[in-house]
Amino acid sequence: MAKLDILQKLTWAIALLAACATPVMGAPSLDSVRHALAGTWQSIDDTRLERELDPDGTATDRYEGDSSAAHGRWLVFQSDAPPPEAKGHKLSPGDYYLEIQENGDVLLFVLKELSSQSLSLVYLERGNTISFTRLK
Repeated sequence: MAKLDILQKLTWAIALLAACATPVMGAPSLDSVRHALAGTWQSIDDTRLERELDPDGTATDRYEGDSSAAHGRWLVFQSDAPPPEAKGHKLSPGDYYLEIQENGDVLLFVLKELSSQSLSLVYLERGNTISFTRLK
């Protein structure tokens, strides 16, 4: 029985040391999310749609077969500092949001997933998920 107590205490001590040695990762900064979003994204559901988010805040949506493109602005924000157009929506603390203003329309999304190669957004007006893969 004494061997079991010593083994349990040793296991607990190792686990505690490991937990203390593991760095705690905080949430990414808005700047790092902006940087990760910048690029050209292709819709997975409709591969004819490309959304370009330039680092300077310019947004362009292109649809294959359509000679026109929608141009506008984009920004990333969190619930503690929403733009005026988002103030009527229920925003969750800690989430990142994307606002795109194009041709007089305001599109609001919550970022569901963001990696170097994939992006999933939930459109706040309808609740549908839009997924993209990075082209550039």
